[in-house]
Amino acid sequence: MTEPTDPLRRNVSFLGSILGETLIAHEGPEFFALEEKIRGLAKSRRSAHRDDALDDEFERTIASLDVATAERVVRAFSHYFQLVNLAEQYHRVRRRNEHETRNTEQAGGLRDLHSLAHSVSLEEMTALLPKLSAKLVFTAHPTEAQRRTVLEKHERLARLLATLELSGLTPSERAEAEASVREEIALLWQTDEIRKMRPRVGDEVKNVIFYLEEILYPLLPRVYDSIERTLGAAYGASIEIPPFLQFGSWVGADMDGNPNVTPEVTIDTAFALAARAAALHLSELEQLGVSLSQSDRRVNVSDELRASIADDHERFGDLVDAHDSRTHEEPYRRKLKWMEARLSRTREAFVRARRGEAPDLGAGYARAAELLADVRLLERSLTANPATNAGARRVTALRRRVEIFGFHLAKLDVRVPAQWIRDTVAASLWKVDSSALDVATLHEALTADRLPARPNTPGMRAMEALVEIRTQIVEESAESFILSMAHGHLDLLATLVVARVAGAYRPESNVASLSVVPLFETLDDLERAPSELEAAFSDPVYRRYLALRGDVQEVMLGYSDSNKDAGIVASSYALYEAQRKLVALGKRFGVALEIFHGRGGSIGRGGGPAQRAIEGLPPGSLGGRFKLTEQGEVIAWKYLLPRIAERNLEQTAGGVIHASLVSHYPEADELAEYEATFAEVAARSVETYRGLVRDPGFVDYYVASTPLEEIGALPLGSRPSRRTGQATLADLRAIPWVFAFTQSRQNVPGWYGAGASLRWLIANRGIAYVRRMRERWPFFSTMLDAIAVAVATSDMRVTRHYASLVPDPALAKKFFRRIAFEHGRAARAVREILDEVAVLERTPRLARSIELRNPYVDPMSFIQVELLRRKRALVAEGQPVPSDLDRAILLTINGIAAGLRNTG
Repeated sequence: MTEPTDPLRRNVSFLGSILGETLIAHEGPEFFALEEKIRGLAKSRRSAHRDDALDDEFERTIASLDVATAERVVRAFSHYFQLVNLAEQYHRVRRRNEHETRNTEQAGGLRDLHSLAHSVSLEEMTALLPKLSAKLVFTAHPTEAQRRTVLEKHERLARLLATLELSGLTPSERAEAEASVREEIALLWQTDEIRKMRPRVGDEVKNVIFYLEEILYPLLPRVYDSIERTLGAAYGASIEIPPFLQFGSWVGADMDGNPNVTPEVTIDTAFALAARAAALHLSELEQLGVSLSQSDRRVNVSDELRASIADDHERFGDLVDAHDSRTHEEPYRRKLKWMEARLSRTREAFVRARRGEAPDLGAGYARAAELLADVRLLERSLTANPATNAGARRVTALRRRVEIFGFHLAKLDVRVPAQWIRDTVAASLWKVDSSALDVATLHEALTADRLPARPNTPGMRAMEALVEIRTQIVEESAESFILSMAHGHLDLLATLVVARVAGAYRPESNVASLSVVPLFETLDDLERAPSELEAAFSDPVYRRYLALRGDVQEVMLGYSDSNKDAGIVASSYALYEAQRKLVALGKRFGVALEIFHGRGGSIGRGGGPAQRAIEGLPPGSLGGRFKLTEQGEVIAWKYLLPRIAERNLEQTAGGVIHASLVSHYPEADELAEYEATFAEVAARSVETYRGLVRDPGFVDYYVASTPLEEIGALPLGSRPSRRTGQATLADLRAIPWVFAFTQSRQNVPGWYGAGASLRWLIANRGIAYVRRMRERWPFFSTMLDAIAVAVATSDMRVTRHYASLVPDPALAKKFFRRIAFEHGRAARAVREILDEVAVLERTPRLARSIELRNPYVDPMSFIQVELLRRKRALVAEGQPVPSDLDRAILLTINGIAAGLRNTG
């Protein structure tokens, strides 16, 4: 019987055998035999329940490796996982293609949309559409462990796997494709996996532009067509979807803790994005000019189009040859010539301005709306004089692209520490320090006829950058001004003061050209967020700003730092409660909340499938508006291959539409009971979690039992791993915090505190009640699923070896026992609630993937422990650490990240 995963197994076997051939060819048969011995021992010790002899032989073999050999072994296993990950990604493409061929819909996404007609009327659907807003924001957090050049080779290998599955290949074509696979794998082996230096901000900008222009720009029209077709079929009516799916970026604009991102860099980034957007549209116009060759002897065109061509000739006569006989009887080409010439001027203006030269826009399009008007004119003419199969579809695709990407490609969010703004206002008002600020002082600064002073501070320069981007490029290039570690009401008023000085907020002129976005990150901040915003919404001075913004308030909630502060259970519930209260607050004050979810890639930072996260949001919290960060390694995993990118976009779009119209939550009384119960669960969880991380000896254990310091040295991203450079746990960013725990297989941020709190819940409410809570309450179900994955991917047998790195045996024993005990409690609680014999029993594919990966990750983990032990012994003796030892450790970090398919 054929299993759905059989093609995946064949791909893994095929790629693995070629890797084996590559190892023999490049490293020799003796090395290959050693690698196979280590692999065999790792598999044997995993399959045996407890075998001290096997464990001893495995550890002796690892300990006997010199650094150079250890590095080669790590690279062998790391490359294997790169190929396995690639095969799994391609298998997702294969499965999607199979569904499409069979005309069946995959779970979630479009299938959820198709079912809407059973419970949602056409009137309800059409009422929602104008309100829809789904924004995906790319960030440059340093979690991508693989180099861009490696990812490009993976992309080529995926295309080759697709080629090899074509049924009509000749023997010579198949041989050529297989030879190309061998060549790519050999090139991968010969390529350095570790960057020689940290990527610059400009490199990160180029990386984001790659995904925007190579994957998303060509893809988006297809996604919109799919959504429209699905809803049209469901409702039996023609439904046009507005351009609600949009893209943003923090790359080049996130100044929080990254000295490499300056206001000048942010402005340059905006110009780069604008120039690329114009160039992409220009290329599309040129291709249309080749295709739309209709002669007015053969087809009719609209009077509107003819009048537009005459107007172009009169207004922009010097741009093109008005007497060009080649297009004299080809009206579409004639119009496109004017459009190309005008857009070329726009692009040149962006390029000149970026170089610091005076831009000469001249007859160019000043706004994307002007280009869009011309594209719509073409579309109307083609549709009215029917050209359904003669170019209208391609013009509609361009119209979609201009609507979505405009002249900005991705809207920049400018993020700064809230303290910068407080310090700027203090300097502007000649205060000694920011602690002297109060509401009365800020009100006066916002209402007085005379503007406050303009100090030369980081906060002021950041605000000036936002203003310059909006005035010198296009307004759509930047809007949100995010306050990291915001406290609330005072920070919102302070930001308006700085915006008033910079010219972004002038209420007397009805100008409010920025969105002030508080970012609430810690548990305390999340709990205070509703009361702080209530104070702001009750403030007539701030309400004046909101009125100018259409009574819309964007609020960002931080999943990473709240988890680091309180653990996954308390953090998840604090985020849920904050959203629930904020939505109720908005309704009471007539303010529409747009909640920006600052989720990371890993479970310990709010990661997981976007559609499941949407389903678990509090009822009423969407209202058609959704904004989400796409971070680190998830960008490559979700967007490198176009078909996977398409699937992710459909899931996000479908999830937002579906969850905005249909609630799977219980009635109010039942829900209130669950919430009250879970408040106690969260309180017990945070007590357990903080009891661990705030124990005086915990930091010493954590640093010693993980490769934290080595992760800080890995050149992953342009941003430092610490906010201010202080060697404290509070200063450490959430990303390396999670990354280090992941490497050591402890995964503390993903589950710690769940064991104690869930066991208490079962003991006090009974298992029947808890299971009903899971079935009826999407929040609890989503959180429990995430914890189950985190528990399953943790491994206390491996963690024990990392704990052996702690110099103080008593300290190591104390904390390892606490972590292992709580892990056992969490696993038992999850199994009991889900009524499973083993964790992830209901998701066998994921469970099997973890089971198959573990024996191949183990060698890299044990080599990492061995190399860390050698390095620390040298440091303790005051000896220099050889560069090859450091490099080998960094390679283990890369390899384990590939094996676990997770970093921070």
